[in-house]
Amino acid sequence: MKLRNKLFITFAVLVLIPLIIIGVAVHQIFATSKSEEVITKTENTIIQLNQNLDLMMEDAARDTLSVLYNNSLLNILREYKRYTPVFYKNYNHSNSFSLFLSASLYNKEQVDGIHVFTNNGQTFSHMDDYRIDNSIDLEAQEWYSSVRERQGDWMVLPEHIPTYYKKNDESYVSLIRLLRDPNDKKQLGFIKVDFSPGYLDKITEQLPSENWQIFREGKPLFQKERDQLLLSCNANGKWIEDTQSSEEYLCVSNTSSKTGIQISNVIPKTYLYSEIKDFNFLLITVLVISLFVSLILSYFMSNYLLKPLELLKKRIKEFQVNKMSNQISVESKGDIGELGGAYNYMLSEINSLVEETYELNRRNSEAEFKALQSRMDPHFIFNALESINMTAIARGQLELSDMISELGRLIRYRLRNDEQQISLKEEIDFTETYVAIMKRRLGDSLVVEWNIADGVTSYQVPKYIIQPLIENAIAHGFDSQMEDITITIKIELEGGKLQIAVYDNGTGIGYKRLQKIKESINNSIVKAENQADSTSQNNGIALENIASRLKLIHGENSRLFINAEPGKGTRINIVIPIEE
Repeated sequence: MKLRNKLFITFAVLVLIPLIIIGVAVHQIFATSKSEEVITKTENTIIQLNQNLDLMMEDAARDTLSVLYNNSLLNILREYKRYTPVFYKNYNHSNSFSLFLSASLYNKEQVDGIHVFTNNGQTFSHMDDYRIDNSIDLEAQEWYSSVRERQGDWMVLPEHIPTYYKKNDESYVSLIRLLRDPNDKKQLGFIKVDFSPGYLDKITEQLPSENWQIFREGKPLFQKERDQLLLSCNANGKWIEDTQSSEEYLCVSNTSSKTGIQISNVIPKTYLYSEIKDFNFLLITVLVISLFVSLILSYFMSNYLLKPLELLKKRIKEFQVNKMSNQISVESKGDIGELGGAYNYMLSEINSLVEETYELNRRNSEAEFKALQSRMDPHFIFNALESINMTAIARGQLELSDMISELGRLIRYRLRNDEQQISLKEEIDFTETYVAIMKRRLGDSLVVEWNIADGVTSYQVPKYIIQPLIENAIAHGFDSQMEDITITIKIELEGGKLQIAVYDNGTGIGYKRLQKIKESINNSIVKAENQADSTSQNNGIALENIASRLKLIHGENSRLFINAEPGKGTRINIVIPIEE
């Protein structure tokens, strides 16, 4: 195997192994972090939901007890015995209960209705007669026996359709309590609170998936397709499997210590790992690209490192053609053996060829150097800057390191010549980088103030429209007699147009010079081959250039204005129409 191939394989293995290790580690860290994030977020959501349900249940329980503290209502209930015939409602009785229950319902969106049922089934409610029946058959109700067994303690009824509502097919979760006479503990009736289905839907919308259930005393409160699956969900982080679809679910559960309400939520594995799959695809793509680039670099690097050896071998073979008699013993094979065999023929002429070989090597080195010079590209500049930056950091010269980094960002931005327009944020970032470099030279003498309205940085603007204005302000508005110069940049949206204003407190511009600049701007003359005008300070971007580019991109709706007064600074306004 040739040395080049060995070196290439070695580079490839050295790159591939770390990439695989890093990829596996990053995947494990992200997958674990994402799972913990989903579990924590869901658990916090369930805890908050449970607290809301606790408050709802406790509030409803208090409302059901409030009747027992109202003597007039107790006296009314005592009049209705079990076998008392049901007549039309007594107006005074109905009005008393209606006012009391309406007051209990005030500002409670979680409750649809509160109803009191007497021993003979008479119904008292805050609702009108056209919405609710006058009476019900108590003993025919499914909950009748269970509530009586509670002896006055409240219980929660799972989702059901009440029989006493007229023209209603909605299902309700309810809280119900047996009313007992405080004096003799005899049964006076029942009070029932029907919770609003819309409110329950609203507070459960925050759960991350539709596979949830609310239990109390081991019984589900809602009719769900996956109740059997949810019944198995009793511990956080437990994986359970749907026997029908064989799909795995992550269980997240919480039980209230106050009301005993348990909320369970099962999250499909596909939902949990959807973002992880996207991340894995991105990670694999990055690793493959990195590996491909590394292999290419390894190939060229091996060629580069072995180039002198290949050249030497070629030259030795050329000497071998001369059939010289000076020989040495060659035992090894392969590349080194070939070099040794060629060296036998080179010995006889080594002295005479030293100068020739030296001259040849010198010329080859110069040619190689010139070739490398001609192939220099921006990557070389960035690599050089990075090397200088790392040296500055190593020597503790952090300010110099910051300046080099800022210079690199400026150069990288300036090399992006294929874009006519960029976002306003990118232009601001570029300008701030330039200002940071200038502040390192001018120190506190330079003050730049930004006043940017919210929501404008995403709009597209022509490239190089703010930084040249800052540069001109520093170059022409600052002189040795001034202690400092303040530059203010104000950007806002007004009348569907982006308003950019740059003004300073510098030396200003004389009247004649100002008129000349205004005339040049109005004519929108761009002379790229002659940028020596003092308004551009040889930076390649004059006010005329900005005005011309604005006109070419946005037409007559765009404007650039300049106003100045000697000794009082300069103000430049740019107006750019916003395209919806």
